[in-house]
Amino acid sequence: MRGAELVAGAGALDRTVSSVSVLEYSNPDDVQNALFEAISFEGNEIVITAFASIADDPDAQIKAVQRLIKAGEVGLILYYVGILMPEIDQRLIRLADENDFAMIRMPSLKYLRYSDAISDISEAIMKEERQDGLIVEILEEMSRLRSDERTVTTVLKMLRDRLRAGFILGDRDGRVLNISTYPHGREDDVRTMFENGSLDHAWAIRRTFLESPTRGKLVLTMLRENGIPLSDEQVETVRETVHLFLAIWSPDHGKAVISQLVKAILQDESLKMRRLADLFSIDVGSLDTMFMVRPKKAGVNILDDSMSRISAFVTRPVMDEYEDYVVLFLASSMGPDIIQAIADALTGDDRILVTIYNLKDTGDVRRAYLEASASAMPAHLTFARDVLSHAHIRMIDYCMKAIGKGEDEIRDILSLLDPLTRQSDHEDLVRTLEVWALDAGMSTLQTSKILDVHNNTVKYRIRRISNLLGDDVTRAPLSVLLYRALMLTRILRLQSD
Repeated sequence: MRGAELVAGAGALDRTVSSVSVLEYSNPDDVQNALFEAISFEGNEIVITAFASIADDPDAQIKAVQRLIKAGEVGLILYYVGILMPEIDQRLIRLADENDFAMIRMPSLKYLRYSDAISDISEAIMKEERQDGLIVEILEEMSRLRSDERTVTTVLKMLRDRLRAGFILGDRDGRVLNISTYPHGREDDVRTMFENGSLDHAWAIRRTFLESPTRGKLVLTMLRENGIPLSDEQVETVRETVHLFLAIWSPDHGKAVISQLVKAILQDESLKMRRLADLFSIDVGSLDTMFMVRPKKAGVNILDDSMSRISAFVTRPVMDEYEDYVVLFLASSMGPDIIQAIADALTGDDRILVTIYNLKDTGDVRRAYLEASASAMPAHLTFARDVLSHAHIRMIDYCMKAIGKGEDEIRDILSLLDPLTRQSDHEDLVRTLEVWALDAGMSTLQTSKILDVHNNTVKYRIRRISNLLGDDVTRAPLSVLLYRALMLTRILRLQSD
C-alpha cells in the first residue's frame, strides 16, 4: 500500500480490522441487494473495490458506501481512481468523514493488484492477533454496535475472523445456543454434525467451560477443520472474551471490567490495562499505590467486607481478588489523610495488610506484588505485625534470598553476632538486642516492657553489646548490619519451629 492516501474518515484509524473483502457487484439493484445480504458483511472488515460497475455513478457509489457503513465495515480501499473511476465525489468524502469510515485511495497505477493488498493486510492481521489486546479490541468493537447487534453470536464471529476457527456455545444438555463457523456459511451443516455427534477426526476440537450470569454453566467448543487445534493461550483468550462479554453486558458489568482491569495491572499487561480503563473511564496513570489484604485463615473470603469498609472513601474502587489477596489500587493524589483512613479501615485482627507506595508502572506493580505475595506471611510472623510496609517485605525478601544461597551466605551474615554468642549470658544479650532492634524501635523503655525487665537492665545490656562489638549499635553502619543479622536469626528460628 505504499503511496496510498487516506482521503476521508480519519476517525476510523484507531479501529481494528479483522478481515479484508472485495466488493465489485456494487450496483444496488434487487439482484445486487440479494447478493449483498447473502454475503453477510459482519463488521470490522475493510473492503477493496474499484466501483467498476458504477465508476461513473456517484449516487450509486454513495448508496454502496452507506450499506457498508450500516453493516459496520471499517473502511474502503479504492483502486484505479482516474483510470476506471474518474474521481472521488466530494459527497462520498463527506459521508465517510461524518461516519468515521476510512476511505483510502491507492496510487493510480494500472499494474496494482488486489491480491497484493489482501496478502499484506491478512499478514498484518495475523501478526496483530499474536499480540496482547485481542480481548479488549473485541469488547471495544462491541461497545460501538447498536444494542440489538451486541450479541454472543457477533462475538463468536469476531473471534472466528481473527482466529480462523469455528465456535459453538452450548448448554449443559448439549443444545446449541450460538454458532459461528469458519469458513462462513456452514452453520447448518456443522450444527447438525455437532448435535448428532458426527464430527470426525478431520476436525480439531477444543472445549472450555464458563459461567453465564443468566444461563449458568456453558460449554464452548472450538473447531478447526483439517487444521491444528487452537493453542492453550488461544483457548484461554476465547474463554475470557466470551466470559467477559457475558459479564459486561449484564447487571454486574462494572464489577467484571474492574476485575479484568486489576488482573491486567498485576500481570503487567499494559495495553490491555489501558484499554479496559478507557472502557470504564479510569485514569490508570494516577494509580501509584497498592494495598494487599490477606486473611490470616485460608479459605476466608474478605472481598465484600473490604469493599464495605472503604465505601465511605472510594465510590468505585479498583479492587478485586487475585490469588490469595484482595488487591486495591489508589492514587496518592487522593491525599495522605484519605489514604491512611483507607489503610486503617482495612486493618483488622483477622487480616494482614501490605501497603506499597510510589509505583511507577505495571512492571513496578508486578515486581512489588510478587515480592509481597512471597514474603507477606513470613514478614507478618517475623515482625509480629498485621500492617506491613514495602520495606518490611523487601527486608524479608532479602533474607529469604540469602537463605536460598546456602550455608556460606547465612554464616557470613550471622558472623557479626559471634562476639555475643561466646558469652555465658548470650541468650539474654541476643534476645534483648533482637527485641530492641526489631520490635521496640530501638527504645530501651519499650524493650523493657516487652521483656518484662527493668529499663536500666536493658540500657546496661545495650552498652555491653556495643563494647563487645567494638562500635555503637545505635548508629549506622553497624545498626544496619545488625538489623539484617537479627532478622535472619529470627526467620531461621521461626522456620525451625
